[in-house]
Amino acid sequence: MTISDLRTFATFDGHGGKVSKRVEVLDHEPPAVGPYAGLVAVRGEHPIGALGERPADDDGDLARGVPSIGWVDPATLRDWYRPDRVVVPRIEARRSGLEPGSYADSRGRGRVRIDGLEARLAPDGRPAFRALAGPADAPVVDVPLPTDQAVRLVAVRAVEDGVEVVTTPVSPFLSPGRYPAHDADVVGLPPRPSTGEVHVRAAVLLDGTLHEVVRIDERAATIWLRRGGTEVPIATSGVGPDLVRYTATPA
Repeated sequence: MTISDLRTFATFDGHGGKVSKRVEVLDHEPPAVGPYAGLVAVRGEHPIGALGERPADDDGDLARGVPSIGWVDPATLRDWYRPDRVVVPRIEARRSGLEPGSYADSRGRGRVRIDGLEARLAPDGRPAFRALAGPADAPVVDVPLPTDQAVRLVAVRAVEDGVEVVTTPVSPFLSPGRYPAHDADVVGLPPRPSTGEVHVRAAVLLDGTLHEVVRIDERAATIWLRRGGTEVPIATSGVGPDLVRYTATPA
C-alpha cells in the first residue's frame, strides 16, 4: 500500500442492480445541466453499465474488458475505499503529540505505532502488524496487533506546510508473497533485525473446499482465487477473515 495513492474506489451496482463491479471514482466535474448533472464519473472495465460510457483511452475502441469511463448515480455506489489526507499546522501537531511514523487505530488498544503499513503473519498464524511501544527514538517491541482489530491505518510525515496525516482503510487479509521474518523479536526489548524471509500462502474455505488465493487487491476489494485451473475474482466483503487459512515456509 502506498499512502501517496489517494485514489477512490467503490462497488457499482449497475444494469439495474443485476451486476456489481468494482470501479474507480474519478474527480471529474459533471456539467451543471444536462443528462450528467448530479452524477459522478467512474472508471472500470467495459461494460460498466454507466451513462455515456466511452473508452478511457481516446484512441481506443469500446470493447469488453477495455478500461472505460462513464457517469453513474452516487447512490448506486457502496463499499467505498477512500483515503483521507489533511495537513496539520506544526504548532497544532506539537500540541496534539503528532509525530512522524506509521500507526494503526485499533479497537481496545487505541492508536498503536507500527513499523510499517504492511501486515505480516504473526506467530499465532493470523495477519498482524508489528507493533512498537515506548519513545520514537528508542522503541521496544509490543504485542502484535491483529489486522482484524485495526480500524484504519495512519501515516504521519512532515511536509512543507506542516504535518501531513493520511488515513487509509485496513484490510484484514494478508496477500500471498514474501515477508520479512522477525522471529528474534522479544516483547519489551528493542526491535531486532530480520532473521530472513518467509513465503506466505493463503487459501479461502468456500463450501467446504479450500481454494488457493492468487492475489488480493485491497483497493478494489477483490480476492482472486484459483478454481478449476482458472483465476476467479470474489468480493472481500463476502469472505470473513476466519475463512482464510495461511501457511508460512522459510523462503
